[in-house]
Amino acid sequence: MMLKHVPLGKDAIVEAVRKNGSVVIIGEPGSGKTTQVPQFLLDAGIIAASGIIAITQPRKVAATTIARRVANERGVKVGDEVGYAVRFDDSSSSSTRIKFYTDGMLLREMLNDPHLSKCDVVIVDEAHERTVRTDVLLANLIRLQKERNEHGPPSSKGKETAARRPLKIIVMSASLQAERFSKYLAGAPILYVKGRQHPVKIYYTKEAQEDYLDSALRTFFQIHDEKESGDVLIFLPGQENIESLASTIRLYAKQRQLEGLKILVRPLYAALALQQQFRAFDPAPPNTRKCVIATNIAETSVTIPGIKFVIDCGLCNEKRYLAQSKGSGIERLSEVEISRSSAVQRAGRAGREGPGKCFRLYTEEAYKKLLPAPLPEIKRCDLKFAMLQQKSFGQDLENINFMDPPDRAAVISAHHTLVLLGALDQKSAITPTGRAMAKLPLEPSHARALIESQNQGCVKEMINIVSLLSASAVVFLDFSTSEEREAALAARSKFFHRSGDHMTLLNVFRAFDDIGTNNGGDDTSDDEGQAPLGKMDRKSWCKKQHINDRALIEAVKIRGQLQKSCIGAGMDINLSSGDDSEPVLRSLCRGLFHNTAIKRADGSYKSANMVSPVIKVHPASVLSDKKPSAIMYEELVRHESS
Repeated sequence: MMLKHVPLGKDAIVEAVRKNGSVVIIGEPGSGKTTQVPQFLLDAGIIAASGIIAITQPRKVAATTIARRVANERGVKVGDEVGYAVRFDDSSSSSTRIKFYTDGMLLREMLNDPHLSKCDVVIVDEAHERTVRTDVLLANLIRLQKERNEHGPPSSKGKETAARRPLKIIVMSASLQAERFSKYLAGAPILYVKGRQHPVKIYYTKEAQEDYLDSALRTFFQIHDEKESGDVLIFLPGQENIESLASTIRLYAKQRQLEGLKILVRPLYAALALQQQFRAFDPAPPNTRKCVIATNIAETSVTIPGIKFVIDCGLCNEKRYLAQSKGSGIERLSEVEISRSSAVQRAGRAGREGPGKCFRLYTEEAYKKLLPAPLPEIKRCDLKFAMLQQKSFGQDLENINFMDPPDRAAVISAHHTLVLLGALDQKSAITPTGRAMAKLPLEPSHARALIESQNQGCVKEMINIVSLLSASAVVFLDFSTSEEREAALAARSKFFHRSGDHMTLLNVFRAFDDIGTNNGGDDTSDDEGQAPLGKMDRKSWCKKQHINDRALIEAVKIRGQLQKSCIGAGMDINLSSGDDSEPVLRSLCRGLFHNTAIKRADGSYKSANMVSPVIKVHPASVLSDKKPSAIMYEELVRHESS
């Protein structure tokens, strides 16, 4: 074993977990709590011989990256003693004893194993982020802990069944919400773990910055020109900002490449394919400074080696769901100020390996006015998924003991929509259709459309469509110049379908499947036994069509997982409607009926299900210049400028 020494009180942690059903661990940055605590517990024999220690993370990249690190420390392969399970990707086995999950995946595991019989310890890491899935998971773990404890002692034969073994809950956080978590966990003891955080010098601007992208650019090259060693981490709100700044830095770096130290730019955001995200963690080559430009995905959980400088714009993208009583709603995407706790986390990234510097692109007075912590997601999100999960557990969302209760309007909206989807009956009980929906690793609307495709005879087509919609990367790339956009539009036009974007995506996927089977390409099959990948030919083909190959490669893997889920649900994955789009559109409409709008006299659209502002079709849509009498859409996003 290659367990690294970190300043953790191993004996105190093990003893606290032995003596208590629940424990709160507050760890400073660099304490090693995420990687070391599960190893301490495993080595101390806290779990049964067949049990596992489950550790949840809010994000996929954290779960997979940390699993790899812990496996490396223990000298084992990922999937053996140490594994992970994230959406559409499970690397574990019967020998796995430490298993990292996204919080949503552990919730999904409860559908098939209501008692979490394999889990003896569940560690909820980064609990301070308060995602809706983290809050729902914690509420269910507390309920489950009580149920398992009520089963009493082992039988007289001395055999302790999984349902009889007590469940231990550990909540870990890097921020100071310890008392709230302790109270929520019935007075659980709190352990404070000192970290190896090095001093970080904070710099503020003298006045507010009008253009944070320009300020970040100037600050980066100010750092670079001073020739002090160390990599740079820049925090920006979202993908568009990140790609824009990345392009600008690369352009300037290319012009200055003969001046000495080279620059390597690495973006990091959730929509990037996992392999692309991992590149941000790779060390820079000799004589090169790495510049990682990230969203708040890099605030906690994962440590990017080499970072000495942090540039913090003080903003993040936040979605807030504006619920409507008729069951639909609008998602408002806004750039909002981060909280003070987030600012502290961001600055701390500069001090993980040595003394660092953090450049805040806002004034010290502005920092003092920030909210102490972000608003919990359960207070501002669509609750259809959470409600369907709880109903499948036999629980009502309204009666769950959440740390913060959900918004009442959002609860009513979610209930109304699930009834119309056929997931709940008029008495609010879950239906057979609802149970089938809950078992699919999809959002409720997509799950309902996929189930309907069995009746419409187009399961094959619907699996392809929802696989592409579930991919983290976009299919059609955006371009910065009008010439590039025109070339891309001309290349993509062959895939356009008169009915809209869903069938257009299906055309793209079908064409992608044909590459490698009809042109003599590489006939190596992918892991799920799908059509031969023909990787090099497909990559070249995607480039020629101005299509994101990452999205399609990811969709192929997702498709394999969905096919397994559908087979398990008794669906015929080979049912196909061929070139007939009518059954596909009928299936989609069954899931997205609440996302429909009628054209008004002025050419704009009005939702059929809610009171809403004027709806406009996105310019990237196939239907943007067609003006059909009615539309069905994937999502409705209200931007701040709207």
